[in-house]
Amino acid sequence: MKLKYLWISGLLISCSEPRVLKEANWNGNRITWEVLDGGATSSYRWLINFSEGEENSKELIFESYSSPYIEDIEVYEDKLLILCPDFRNKVHDTITINLKEIDKYKGEPVVYERNVLKNSNGDYKEPTFVKEDRADALANGLN
Repeated sequence: MKLKYLWISGLLISCSEPRVLKEANWNGNRITWEVLDGGATSSYRWLINFSEGEENSKELIFESYSSPYIEDIEVYEDKLLILCPDFRNKVHDTITINLKEIDKYKGEPVVYERNVLKNSNGDYKEPTFVKEDRADALANGLN
C-alpha cells in the first residue's frame, strides 16, 4: 500500500504545471518566466520561454534547475536580463541574452543543472559569477 501511495504522489508531483511568475514584452513578443516547484525535497526548475507575437505556443530559451537561482527577469532595450542573487557577496548578478539573436536560443536553449551548463549555443557567453559559483560548490562538495 505504501508503495502505491508513493508512486501516485510521485506521478502527481512530476505532472505538475509550471507557475507563471512574470511576463515581459519585447517588440510585440512575449517572454515568460515560470517556475516548477519540486516541493520540500527538490529544487526549483526555472523556465524562460519565448512566444512570437500573439501566438500561444512557446519555445524554451533558458532553463535552470536549482542554480543559478533566478530572482527576476527584465527586458532592457534588446536584452533579456536574468537577475540572479549572489548570496555569498550579497549583490545581484545578471545573465544577459541578446534578444536580436533569439532564434539561436529557440532551437538550442541554455540549460543549467546545479550550476553545471548542460546545454548551450554559440551565442551564449557564460558569466564569470556562474563559473565561480560552480567552482565554489565543487570545492565545498555541494554538487
